[in-house]
Amino acid sequence: MQMIQNMLDRSWMILRKLTPAMALAVAVLFASMPAFADRLTLKDGTVLEGEVTREGDGFFFFKVKIGQVENERLVMINDVASLERSKPADAATAAETKAKPSSPARAREKKPGDPTRVAILDFGLPLNEPNRPDDMVGIMVNAASWEHVIPMLEEDGTDVVVVRIASGGGMVLELSKFNDLFEKEYKPRFRTVAWPEYAISAACMSPWVLEEVYFFRRGRYGGNTMFSGPGVAAKGFGLEQMLAYMERVSALGKKDPKIMRAMQIQEPLSCTIDPVTGQVEWFQDESGEILVNPKGRVLTFTSEMAMKTKFAKGLADDVDELMQVMGIPEYEIVGQRARAYIAQNIRDNDKTEKEMGVVWTKYQNHVAAARQFQDQERRGAEVGLARRYLSQIRRMLGVNPNFELMYGTTTEWFQIQEEMLRELMRRR
Repeated sequence: MQMIQNMLDRSWMILRKLTPAMALAVAVLFASMPAFADRLTLKDGTVLEGEVTREGDGFFFFKVKIGQVENERLVMINDVASLERSKPADAATAAETKAKPSSPARAREKKPGDPTRVAILDFGLPLNEPNRPDDMVGIMVNAASWEHVIPMLEEDGTDVVVVRIASGGGMVLELSKFNDLFEKEYKPRFRTVAWPEYAISAACMSPWVLEEVYFFRRGRYGGNTMFSGPGVAAKGFGLEQMLAYMERVSALGKKDPKIMRAMQIQEPLSCTIDPVTGQVEWFQDESGEILVNPKGRVLTFTSEMAMKTKFAKGLADDVDELMQVMGIPEYEIVGQRARAYIAQNIRDNDKTEKEMGVVWTKYQNHVAAARQFQDQERRGAEVGLARRYLSQIRRMLGVNPNFELMYGTTTEWFQIQEEMLRELMRRR
């Protein structure tokens, strides 16, 4: 069992509208706009000039510039009175649209007044789930299962995917898998948002590329300390690599990298909010008007601080509330097959992880017994039982490739074990 603990120590880490008042800034905004700009008029009378940067089903992102500061906001189609484009979509955008995956469900014409189709997927089962399984990222919560359900979501004609997070973290190797999956597969297909109930460490970093974050009122988000062993914070080159990597991920999620840095190491963080534009300026020190994280601590956002600093887009403790703050008046819950698949995958991996220790111990015990017996018949019986448990280990590890990394059970390791058992049988 010590060997298992050593492998675990090496393998895993425990990671956590423009408003009407802003119309006062329109004169400044117009003066700073380039000659060619899209003109957006909202139903509340607000007029903006800027650029449509990305479009989805029922929404788009619109970038405006005030002075030297750029700000990108989410705009719901239902809030738009008119949108005048300065020029057609460029070649890159056209190519991206052409390459965007489609499905029979999405090919159907969406009629005015049709409800928005929303799927709620569990990144770790809810904290109040009876007999709740473990929520370790990389094992129970894994990118492979989330990739598997994409066709199911498309068949249901899903418009919005809500990533409901309840996990205390897990393996560093799964971060890039989830970041890539959300950025390259989910965001181009669906309006994908994060809804943290409890998102610590790897559970916070994995969906960091998602621009929209809505909190449970008791929600926690952060605490991303990287560990190189039990209770030992990582240092040196490995830590610097992870800091640099998450800085790039922050750019994809349109978040200031100073926020993530304060979540990874003991860096102070503060901010100041412009009273006219509402723009948030972040500081990696305590000089801002709002002290977010004092020196000597690792940041974990509470829902109160996330709302105060405009990191969170809104608070919601149930789906109805969430749809209201997301600006979705009529919705239909879809994606039940996808949600059930992910939930069952979590339970299956939890069961395997719990049984693995028992099977592993039995295998080691029978190997030890075979080595002690001089009687060939009795030794053969122990080798036979050892082989049975070795085969069971092989089958269990096939449930999730990350188990192989946790236990160090490569193809070569199995070959060594099988040769050792054959040698025990040959011994006289």
